[in-house]
Amino acid sequence: MRNRLIAAALAFGIAVAGGVAAAVPATAAPSATTVSPAGAANEFFRGRTDLTLDTAAAAALTSLGVKVKPFLARTNGSAISFAIVGDPSDGTIEHIGGLVLRAGHTRLYLTNYTIDLKRGVLSGLVNFTTRADLFTLGAATPQGVTLALTPGAASVLNSTFGVTAFTPGLVLGYGDPVLR
Repeated sequence: MRNRLIAAALAFGIAVAGGVAAAVPATAAPSATTVSPAGAANEFFRGRTDLTLDTAAAAALTSLGVKVKPFLARTNGSAISFAIVGDPSDGTIEHIGGLVLRAGHTRLYLTNYTIDLKRGVLSGLVNFTTRADLFTLGAATPQGVTLALTPGAASVLNSTFGVTAFTPGLVLGYGDPVLR
């Protein structure tokens, strides 16, 4: 159950910005080639975390003109799957890949998620540089563990996309880790 909560937070962190970040012009963004590490038959991967965006959150992002795409991750039906690496028995679940949020020429990359089970947070790299707490892990639901925006993540999303729609505690999605 605890791993399920952590994985949910990770997935949510991928879908939402966090901590301290700035918008990156589209011309300065690295290539966003999608690969499928979660489906690789390599023993390096310890499983995957599936992220499903909350229906209302997905509609809100669309209405704001923000598109969410996987970055070094794969789609699995309506979910985005991130490969689990490292050793989850240490109380953390590390992932590779992430999300890119894009509106016009503005891109925000959220990558390399870590779910910290002891603190109940999902952190990630914002624009490949700064690690920040993106989501708090919430209740387990049939969809997965809820991922709610941290105050810092809400602030970064609002400033990056020039809106006020993102608030601390807003549930953006659900994470469902699948360990092997």
